[in-house]
Amino acid sequence: MELLLQRTIEKLGKAGDLVEVSAGYARNYLLPHGLALKPTQRNLKRVDELRAIARQEEFLRLQEFQGRAQTLDGLEVTVKARANEIGHLFGSVGPADVAVAMKEIGFAVPDQNILLDPHIKELGQYDLEVRFADEAVARIKLTVLSETPLEDLLPSD
Repeated sequence: MELLLQRTIEKLGKAGDLVEVSAGYARNYLLPHGLALKPTQRNLKRVDELRAIARQEEFLRLQEFQGRAQTLDGLEVTVKARANEIGHLFGSVGPADVAVAMKEIGFAVPDQNILLDPHIKELGQYDLEVRFADEAVARIKLTVLSETPLEDLLPSD
């Protein structure tokens, strides 16, 4: 079944696109939720207007993302984690840990925007990317420190 999308739907299309979907998907989800319309002349004109609005909103969102990326670019973040005497972490540091550390210093970023693959398993310094969009990427420096000072981990004489 051919439909006009009223809103952008991830992995299907952008607002104003003419898409081919199964009849069940159209009948049970897209049409009842107002996400798509049947492609009549009247609806084609309406969707052209929606497409222009969607482009403007996308442009404004991209500008906002680029501003946030510029603000974060070069930021230095510190995460403390439990580690043994040779610097191996008990567990790992992941995007959620970095997001919490960033929030503590006043920068709220969703953890899915923090690119960290694989998780960090050693103490040290790392360069990470925070991606809001393909054109809005910030590079930050992450320092992973031990929760316990290394002197306390080493055996005393």
